Amino acid sequence: MFRFLIVIGVSALTACSNAPMKSQASTQFAPCPSAPHCVSSLATDSKHIAAISVNSAQEWQRLQTTLLAMPRTEAVERQAQYLHAVSHSAIMRYKDDIELRYSPDENRVDVRSASRIGYYDFEVNRKRIEALREQFNTGSAP
Repeated sequence: MFRFLIVIGVSALTACSNAPMKSQASTQFAPCPSAPHCVSSLATDSKHIAAISVNSAQEWQRLQTTLLAMPRTEAVERQAQYLHAVSHSAIMRYKDDIELRYSPDENRVDVRSASRIGYYDFEVNRKRIEALREQFNTGSAP
């Protein structure tokens, strides 16, 4: 009975987290919260992760395609130089927000990945961005 109540409670909390984490402006990244469930190429602390290098608009398109081919990941918002996607965890369907912002003059894509709920993410967001980088750089499918 106790396990059942825990499952119901966690499910109720998950259901309350449907609203995406919106940045201040559509193409500006929100800063990572104090909780360790976020990584960003714009962060200057332990939440920092390297931006992804791209050399052309075609590579930017390929990076977007690579991200959206990852399991349980779908686009929420797309602009010419910005992509906001959501990835769902396999079991509990927790939602993580992934943002990519292309800077063609700098040949880079800034990245941000953050869990919507919880405190720890057990490095899931960092691993996701590193897997995206690896798949993009090697041209392998997710």
